[in-house]
Amino acid sequence: MQLIKSTTAIAIASLSIFSTPVFAQVNQERWVDFGKTNTGETLKLNEKSIKFEMMLTDDSLNNEDGHYDNLPKIRVVAFDYSIGGRKRSAYTKSCNRGNLAANPSWRTYTSFIDYWPQYFSVEADSVASKRMLQRVCNLSLSKQYLRKN
Repeated sequence: MQLIKSTTAIAIASLSIFSTPVFAQVNQERWVDFGKTNTGETLKLNEKSIKFEMMLTDDSLNNEDGHYDNLPKIRVVAFDYSIGGRKRSAYTKSCNRGNLAANPSWRTYTSFIDYWPQYFSVEADSVASKRMLQRVCNLSLSKQYLRKN
């Protein structure tokens, strides 16, 4: 009888441990400061946001419904950055095997029309912006390597 009570108590205690919800806090952002732009605003990069994406060569087309899936696509490096405290999402075609191409730039958006981002081009014309894009390219290379292995 004593053995049955002990076994029942252990079983109930074990179930209560496993049924207790556990919430893990995982920081999905790591903001790195690259200094000031030519206009004096601080430029930061979220290093954890860097990833590869396939997108239509013409980013002005809304392919939300898959209507344009047969059109040419290009592989780009996407990332999140902040300028003057305003967060932005962007992508670049200026990475070439981890190196920054000549005349580097990225495309970013600040608005949506019909749930589709409206992109505009940003030239990397300051030391801070070139350093940020170089870091994007370096990290994209390491992510590409990790993805293959």
